[in-house]
Amino acid sequence: MEKFFNSLPKPVLAILVIAAALAFFMFNDPPHTVCDVQMDNLKDDLKGQVFPSVIDKHNMPPLINQAQSACEQGNSAGSCFEYFSILKKLAKDIQNYSSECRQDLASIAEIRKAMREGLTLMVKMAWGSRPPDPGIARTGWLQDSELGLFCQLKDVYTLSFGSEDWNDFRMKITNELPGQPPLNMANPKAEDTPKAIATMNEKDIWSRSIFSVRCENYR
Repeated sequence: MEKFFNSLPKPVLAILVIAAALAFFMFNDPPHTVCDVQMDNLKDDLKGQVFPSVIDKHNMPPLINQAQSACEQGNSAGSCFEYFSILKKLAKDIQNYSSECRQDLASIAEIRKAMREGLTLMVKMAWGSRPPDPGIARTGWLQDSELGLFCQLKDVYTLSFGSEDWNDFRMKITNELPGQPPLNMANPKAEDTPKAIATMNEKDIWSRSIFSVRCENYR
């Protein structure tokens, strides 16, 4: 092998060395695509809110965890304000990047998790502990700003993953919604309450949930 390289003209040998070096660097540090850059920028934009951060050399969990817990426990506009603000920034940031990278951005584990958990929580809070009446009652305490956020997250999710994925996700949430508690129980527990899907058809559930909200009114 050494004799072979020694027999090569110096210009050819130089080209081979440069090619080998380029191949080595590309293999170990492949060039970033436009979407790679946007993913890095998104993580920086949401650092501390959706992604962990480092403060004084200490790893800090993202604020969204605590904000989500406060929202679930308080179940009100005030207790959910910080949580919804983070979700609103998340959705807006994704919409501001190029549409070609939207699926890559939304597929980041922390982003997809935040969207799915946010949408699920909003549907369940609007629904309540039993099926609401059709019409305005289906939105619970959620007002225009919260419904606008729901529609914004829904749009980002659908545009990122497609209508089929959205419908599968919607059905997953639908299957978890509580039905009418037993009439003979004063304080029924969640495990004693049948799921709505067991006693209601899908169309009826849809009409009583915020899935049926006309999002064009909130864009």
